Amino acid sequence: MNHLHSKSSHMSKNPTPSSIQSGKQPLFSVIIPLYNKEPHIKRALDSVLAQTFSDFEIIVVDDGSADKSSEIVKSYANEKITLIQQKNTGESGARNRGIREANGKIIAFLDADDAWLPHFLETIARLHQTFPEAGIYGTAFAHCYPEVSVLTTYSKEEGERILSYFRDFLVHGGPMFCTDTFAAPKTVLESVGLYSEYLKIGPDVDLYGKIALSYPVAYSPSVCACYYLDTVNNTSGKSKFPLEVPFLGYLSTFSESELKKRDDYNEIQEYCDYWRTEMAMRNFFSGYYARAIRLLMETHNKHYAKVRLKRLFTRLTKPCPYWAYQTIPFPI
Repeated sequence: MNHLHSKSSHMSKNPTPSSIQSGKQPLFSVIIPLYNKEPHIKRALDSVLAQTFSDFEIIVVDDGSADKSSEIVKSYANEKITLIQQKNTGESGARNRGIREANGKIIAFLDADDAWLPHFLETIARLHQTFPEAGIYGTAFAHCYPEVSVLTTYSKEEGERILSYFRDFLVHGGPMFCTDTFAAPKTVLESVGLYSEYLKIGPDVDLYGKIALSYPVAYSPSVCACYYLDTVNNTSGKSKFPLEVPFLGYLSTFSESELKKRDDYNEIQEYCDYWRTEMAMRNFFSGYYARAIRLLMETHNKHYAKVRLKRLFTRLTKPCPYWAYQTIPFPI
């Protein structure tokens, strides 16, 4: 484990908070999993060091990179940054290593090829102060292409609030936050078993569902991060392995009678159908036809599955042009 001590200009712009200098627990630990992201890691680190809220540590987990990513991290020589280098375990394994090493009360995550806006941690800190009982703190984000940014926000006029997670997910038609704009208390993450390391697609979805079953979800419609879609070593696209549905395994640990007592039981069932159809289409386009058919057969609401599949097929075969979306200028 390498502890990087600042002798650079980054330190003057982002002084180490007194809580870290005195050995006190920082409010935030920022986990950045790193694997062959040499062209992008500087942008990610700079966006964290530019935060308006400064009580944080950064833990970069280099998951066996073969490029010069770790050398870029070392060049910062900043006391806020801890670099951990390990053999490749996958993105979930790297995140889990970071969580275990974290000293902060709240864990925030940033992918090495994405970036935060300066007010992200300030927004999460405010959510935590307003909703201390929450198990998830999330904000809106933007999908960023080379020339345009696509807003992903939900009911901005309703302000910062507690979501009905499964219902709001379905109304919104997808996640209201992403890995880059998700934060959770370390104790909550530990209580649900951290990220699943066997899921090839959707370990974040799996984790959000596990937490939302037992804890409130606090949300801000403020756009606080940019999820870049023009990056190297991107894991999107066809899968090399048959895909399972995230969250279902964890949900099966609860009895049906226990789940039916919940006010959101129907929304949970539809949420599961959403991901069954999503994974069915991803399996289909990756060539795993038997797995795709099995997932469709397991979908409870067949009409819902038919509508979802039609939309998914259109989305995957005839994607909307970038200009069809609401866009914003992005300063990062």
